[in-house]
Amino acid sequence: MLLYALCGLLLAGGLVALAVGLNGNRAAERSEPGPLATRAHVLWYGGPGTPAPSVVRRRRIQLALSLTGAPLVWLFSRIPLTLGLVPLAVFGLPWLFAATRSDTRRIVRLEALAEWTQRLADVLLLGIGLNQALLGSRKTAPTALAPEIEDLAARLQARWRAEDALRAFADSLADATADKVLAALLLRSGDSGPGLARALSDLAESVREEVRQRRSIEADRSKHRTTIRWLVTIILGVIVVGSFNERYTAPYSSFQGQLVLGVLAALFVAVIAWMRSLASNPPLPRLLEPDRRSRVGALPEPDGSDDEGEARADLASPLLKETR
Repeated sequence: MLLYALCGLLLAGGLVALAVGLNGNRAAERSEPGPLATRAHVLWYGGPGTPAPSVVRRRRIQLALSLTGAPLVWLFSRIPLTLGLVPLAVFGLPWLFAATRSDTRRIVRLEALAEWTQRLADVLLLGIGLNQALLGSRKTAPTALAPEIEDLAARLQARWRAEDALRAFADSLADATADKVLAALLLRSGDSGPGLARALSDLAESVREEVRQRRSIEADRSKHRTTIRWLVTIILGVIVVGSFNERYTAPYSSFQGQLVLGVLAALFVAVIAWMRSLASNPPLPRLLEPDRRSRVGALPEPDGSDDEGEARADLASPLLKETR
């Protein structure tokens, strides 16, 4: 009976993996993901924007461990509730320990953004155009932003408009501070005079000040995060050691024991999630995020003849000249 259940779980896991792969391919074909796909992306990869290769590799390993470890632990312990507790532990422990570490990745990326912005401002002061400056910035791109800057230069070489390439660059970074810098580039994409260089230099100094403040905040939070990490490690160590004692795990084999185990696990997860929310730093709302509510369809063509359309264009031209 347990063998049949194991085969059924493996079959269900394969179908789920197939469905996720097909949906991922369809989502990649769409130009802009929907709100549900965006939430699923943030939930699975831990944040918006392009996921790091290490995060993608870790998610694949966790999925494989969950699909193989849960049935094996069930066969070993004879407790059906472990089918849900093992995947919860596989995905939950890295999620918890990631929250109790310092957020150095975002700080490093902000430092790289300040460096790239300052170099871009120095190049623009020499009288070089914005497109040429963006193309040349990939040669001296900081390591933390090198893939995104390479993609930006590749889009410009593929004859993308500067506005579209910069917006795609902002979506890949997915950061409110980066949107401030890119908003200045978008506003002056057609005119890269000395005013833009001074604005970029001021923005680079602002980003460096934000980096200094974030480093001081992370230093204060590191003590409390270390306490949480040691507390959870000790509790899980006691549970793992006690699971090898049959007298310790025997009461949880009954229905009442599994119910108590489920309540205790839910309370433990709730407390850990609450502690993680206190230690987390939610991202600020972005400035350049597209608003889907502003989308409009193409205007219908008039039913009149071509002469009527030309007359309307002649009437509209003085209005356009006055607005300009």
